[in-house]
Amino acid sequence: MKRQRLPKPLIAKITRISAHGLVLVALTFCGLYLGLYLDRLTNMSPNFTLLCLVVGVVFGFRGFVQELLAERRGSS
Repeated sequence: MKRQRLPKPLIAKITRISAHGLVLVALTFCGLYLGLYLDRLTNMSPNFTLLCLVVGVVFGFRGFVQELLAERRGSS
């Protein structure tokens, strides 16, 4: 049985969206670890963790949504 290949534009779209999903996760973890580090330095336990975690999620989600909107504009 012969395997079918996916079209190159579809592979490029999947790759870009997957990369942005990875960036979303990476920014979330970076915000979490930065907040934990700042809390350890300042002894202000949950404050910086929550703040940096929310900022990381917002920036990651913002980039992900922008990429999805750009893909939608390009396909129509």
